[in-house]
Amino acid sequence: MPLPDGVETITITSSRTHPDGGPMRGRVIVRPAPAVVTNPDLGHTVQGDAEGRWTNGELSLTVLVADATGYEPTGYTHTVIEVPDDAQGRTYPVLLTTALGPTIDLADLAPTEPYTGDYVLTPGPRGAKGDNGDDGQDGASAYDIAVAGGYIGSPAQWIASLKGAKGDPGTIPTGDTVGATRFLDKATDKPFTSTTLQADEQLSFPVTAGGRYAIEAMLVVTGDPAADLLLTLAAPPGSTGHWTPGGITLGVSDGTGSIRLTRYDPNTPIGVGTTIAGLIVAPLGTITAGANGTISIQGAQAAAHATATVLRAGSWLRVTRTA
Repeated sequence: MPLPDGVETITITSSRTHPDGGPMRGRVIVRPAPAVVTNPDLGHTVQGDAEGRWTNGELSLTVLVADATGYEPTGYTHTVIEVPDDAQGRTYPVLLTTALGPTIDLADLAPTEPYTGDYVLTPGPRGAKGDNGDDGQDGASAYDIAVAGGYIGSPAQWIASLKGAKGDPGTIPTGDTVGATRFLDKATDKPFTSTTLQADEQLSFPVTAGGRYAIEAMLVVTGDPAADLLLTLAAPPGSTGHWTPGGITLGVSDGTGSIRLTRYDPNTPIGVGTTIAGLIVAPLGTITAGANGTISIQGAQAAAHATATVLRAGSWLRVTRTA
């Protein structure tokens, strides 16, 4: 249902890139903290979620501001729920008021403490005119109605009873904690010129003993097919888990072949099937760290060759701690 004409609103916009490098896709839900927001003069009720979607990386979603004239309560927060496709989302409360202007970028909204808003006492509607044409008496206030229904307490106590307790401020997991996601972007090329495995320093991250990590990556590989790329997910001693290279079958020349999803243990290297045109390798894995240390992408040439096998800039690694 559209908002009435003239009501103060704010339009939330967003223009961003998806973690996989393409335009952002997914949806955003904006949920007011109070279950119902009303404007008696307009006979308008606002309840439930407002939802928008990123289309080609762009989002636009218009909602009622928390200090809109004539609406009760005021000063409440909205909960923003970001639900990107094929990526981890996040949830956080924000305060949307007219002070922010008619539009605000989603990236500029600072999380705040959730709040259900402030209510004020207002008299009830004026009664109907009597037979002699005089105006009727003012109707009872909401407080008077509550007292008539058995409420015991002052008007101030009644107002306070309408407010729920403030919730704990929401937090977004960071660092090496359960739920935290780290994203590593490769800024420069990494050439491999020998058959000795080497860690890519730009695609390495510290881990904690006993922590379990979900791993996904997009690696751009070029080099001579005769040299190939020997690839592994290296982990601290005692680590357990599984990973798969996400490359193609060995021996093809044009990149057309079956995706290889064979399961390997951490620190087990496997050739990915480099082609003359280059290759996209998409390894996946889950590793439980056996000790404090580092999990990293390691590479080498499968066979010594004068032409370096190169892990290109623009490759990326995403890691989420799951336990």
